[in-house]
Amino acid sequence: MSFVEVVSCGIASVQDLGRRGYRALGVPVSGAMDRLAAAYANALVGNDPREAVIEVIGSGIELMFFSSAIVAVTGAKCVVELDGAEVREWQPIRARAGSRLRVSPPMHGFVTYIAVSGGIDVEPVLGSRATYARAGFGGFEGRYLRSGDRLPLKPIDIDSTWRRVSGMIAPDYVRLARAPLGVVELRVTKGVNSDLFEDIDSMLRATYTVSPQSDRMGYRLEGPKLESATKLGRLPSLPVDRGYVQVPPSGLPIVLMSDSQTTGGYAVALHVLPPDVDKLAQCPPGTQVRFVEVDYEEAEKAVRRYLEDLEKPELVSVEEESEYAYYVS
Repeated sequence: MSFVEVVSCGIASVQDLGRRGYRALGVPVSGAMDRLAAAYANALVGNDPREAVIEVIGSGIELMFFSSAIVAVTGAKCVVELDGAEVREWQPIRARAGSRLRVSPPMHGFVTYIAVSGGIDVEPVLGSRATYARAGFGGFEGRYLRSGDRLPLKPIDIDSTWRRVSGMIAPDYVRLARAPLGVVELRVTKGVNSDLFEDIDSMLRATYTVSPQSDRMGYRLEGPKLESATKLGRLPSLPVDRGYVQVPPSGLPIVLMSDSQTTGGYAVALHVLPPDVDKLAQCPPGTQVRFVEVDYEEAEKAVRRYLEDLEKPELVSVEEESEYAYYVS
């Protein structure tokens, strides 16, 4: 059996694009925080975009391969080394048996993805290999990874796959969006409870900061309080999902993320567009963000493009991307 061993790591887990069809039973979708980065990591090594990858949050990781493999690193801007030599992100890398891959903590961005040819072959739970660590199932033994873990890989024809993906890269608009700088704008539409907030426009004028008390369930934002929220308290529970912006009685928004609960009693003020939830996932604590309302036509267009990219990530040759040399410098 082929496998890759975790030599050392920070906050890392096995994720795919999520667990669908069980929200009515209270099971979160989970899966990658930055779905598009995960899908493109898979595409770069010849995998289906839904295969399991390694997700690393705000930290680094070192892996050792026990058989030949093709590997790709996407997501946040990091330094990537194979056997001590620096190699490029967002591009297929061929590793030999015994090779060591080292990925530094992010320089820009927050979440990194590592895909290996064939995919991480852990046992599916409810149709997905995504880790839901709060409940202790999915992924590798239902937990975050640690040193010494050996992750099995699906068998694949390395040579034919390498011929197909060698020299390919993700397009600029995907790569360059993974490391946001400055105040990050999050496109939103009004939420299901927006009419309960008489001062909701103040949310659209405010600048918030991602709190250190953020995790895979939700990103808490610090900044101006929505005063009308303090009067609402809890409401009857309603279905919620990734990208919903809840406002508890504290008046400070929480953007629900991949491990979002399935129902909640806090009022939902806004909905962040799915591609911009990916963007938010790449914002470490301390990043400033602001909400920008868009009309439904623009929102539908953006979401349609995003879903098409998730379903079929399109790669281009390195020579076609003029900004690539700048990006890796």
